[in-house]
Amino acid sequence: ATGFGRDPGSWLNPWRWIIQLIAPLGYIGLLLVFSVPGFQPHAWGYKISARLSVLLPFQAMVLLGLAGLPSLPLPAFALAFSKFDFLEKYSYCVYVFQFICYGLWPQAGRINLPLFLAFVACSAVVLAICVAQPIQRWWASHPRGRLVVPFAMAALLGGLSFLPDPLPGASSLTAIPAEVRISNHTVDVRLSIRDLGAPEGAVVINPSLLVHGDEVVLAARRHRLETRRYVGAFNGSQVTIEDQVWHSEILLGRFDIDESAWAAWPATGAQPFAMDLREWIGLRTVFNGEWVDLCVKESYVPENRTLIRHVVTGPEDPKAVALNGSVTVAFDSYPPGAGDMSCRLNQAGMLDAVTQMYISEGVDVAEPAKESVAYRLRYGQTRAAEKNWIPFMHGRDLFFVYTPQPHVIVAAQPDGGSEKLYSTSFRPLQRLLQERPGLEARGSGQAVYIDDREATPNLPQPHYLALMHLFDKVSGRYSHFAYRFDAAPPFVVLQLSAQLPLTEAEAVPGGVPFAFVGGLAVSDRTVAITYGAGDRDARALVLALETLDEMFVCGNATAL
Repeated sequence: ATGFGRDPGSWLNPWRWIIQLIAPLGYIGLLLVFSVPGFQPHAWGYKISARLSVLLPFQAMVLLGLAGLPSLPLPAFALAFSKFDFLEKYSYCVYVFQFICYGLWPQAGRINLPLFLAFVACSAVVLAICVAQPIQRWWASHPRGRLVVPFAMAALLGGLSFLPDPLPGASSLTAIPAEVRISNHTVDVRLSIRDLGAPEGAVVINPSLLVHGDEVVLAARRHRLETRRYVGAFNGSQVTIEDQVWHSEILLGRFDIDESAWAAWPATGAQPFAMDLREWIGLRTVFNGEWVDLCVKESYVPENRTLIRHVVTGPEDPKAVALNGSVTVAFDSYPPGAGDMSCRLNQAGMLDAVTQMYISEGVDVAEPAKESVAYRLRYGQTRAAEKNWIPFMHGRDLFFVYTPQPHVIVAAQPDGGSEKLYSTSFRPLQRLLQERPGLEARGSGQAVYIDDREATPNLPQPHYLALMHLFDKVSGRYSHFAYRFDAAPPFVVLQLSAQLPLTEAEAVPGGVPFAFVGGLAVSDRTVAITYGAGDRDARALVLALETLDEMFVCGNATAL
C-alpha cells in the first residue's frame, strides 16, 4: 500500500500510520463497550445483534492491526505482541475448555478470578501437551485415516443420543445419608414423614416440632422450584420475562407422643413417630381470601432485555407455639396482593416485595382445611425483609426474639399487634460481629423453657433454650448454635454453645452446602432440633439434654 507516492516503509506514508493505530483503537473500543455503562445502549442487548453491529467491527480492527498488510512493515503493536507467539499452541485449548473449567469449579457462581484464570491456563497447557498436539501430529501424518473421523464421530454422537436422560437435578447432587451417628446419645436422622398430595418434584423442608400436651405437632414447608420464560411487555418494549417460581405451602400434622420411645430416640435413633402431613389450605388473609397471588420481586437486566420475576406461591418456614390452649403458627411470606395493585414498588417502578412475619391463632392441625386468619406482625420494617423471628411463651403471653444480637424482645398479640419491650447485648457475640462485619446473626426455630438443674449443670437455673445461626455474606455458609437466655425480663443472653453438628447439603450442583434450622422441641430430656438440609431433606439432630448442656462448657463452647 502506498500513499501519495510515498515509500511503503516511510513514516510519511499515511497508510503506515493507519495500520499502526487500528489494533489499539479496536482494543479501546472493546474496553469501552464492556466497561463503561454509557457505551452499552439497550439496542445492543441481544447477543447476535451486539456481535454483528458492535463487537465484530472492533474485533476485525484488532485482527487487521495485528496481522498487518504484506506491503507495509509490521505494526509496532503487533511486533510487541509477537513476543507472545509461543502461547498460540495453547490458545485454542483455552478457548475450548474454559467453559468446562467453569463447570468443574467447586462453587457455582462464585469465581475467584485470579485463581480461575490460573486454573484455566494450567488446564490448557496440560490438554495441549497431552491431547491436542498428539492429535495434530496424527492428523498430519494420516491423510487417509482422518477421512474416517467425521463418520466415526457421527456414529458416536448418534449412539449417545439413545442413552437415557439423567434424572433432573439428581445426577450431580451429593447423596444425603439417612442417619449419622455422632455419639452414644446424639444422632442425626432423616424424619419419616409423608406429604399427602405432594406434586412431582416437591420436597418437605424446614420442619418445626411442638410438644403440646400429650401430642406432638409438626409444621413444615413443601418446596418446589420452577422456571418459566416467555416474551412480554415491559416499559413499552418487548422483553424476555423469566419467572423464577418458588412453590411453597405449609404442611401440618400431629401424633400422640410415646414418652418412652421419645426418651430413647437419641440412643436408638428410632424415630418415635411416622406422620402424614397435609397442606394447610384453611389459611386466610384478613380479607378472608385464600393465601394466593402474593406480591413478587422484579429486577431488570438491560444487557439482554430480561425481566426476572421472583415469584413465591405461598407461606414459608412455619413455627408452631401453644397459645391460649391452641396451636398458633408463625410464618414468613410475601404479602398477599390484589392483582399486584397493592404491592410495593421501588423507585424504578418495579414490583419489590419483601417478606413479612405473620401469625395465625387457633390453627386446627387435625383439620387443616378449617379456616384461620393470619395477621401481619406490625413491628419491624415494611421496606426490608422480616423473617427468622423466634417465638416463645412467657406465662400466658407470646413474645418473639426479633434479633439475637442485639437481643431484641417483641411482645405480640394474635391480631398482629406487636411492640419492642427490651434490647440487651451479649458482649462476646457483639464483639465477634464488630470484628467480622461479613457475619449476620439471625434467629432459628422456637425458644423452649427449661427448668432442669440436674440435666443442665452448666446453667442450674430456669432459662430459655433457643437457636440462632451466623450467616457469612461472603461465602454463603451457615453456622448454627444453641443459646440460652434468662427466664425473666429483660431476657438477657447467658450462654452460647459450640457449633451444632448438622448435616449439610447443596441445593444445586456445585452450590454451597448448607442446613437451615426450623424448629426446637424438648421433652423427657430429649432435644430434637429439626432442620432442612440443602432445601432437599427434612431432618432432626436428636440428643440428650445433658449432652447439649456439655456443649455450653467453656472449653467446648464457641470461642467468641
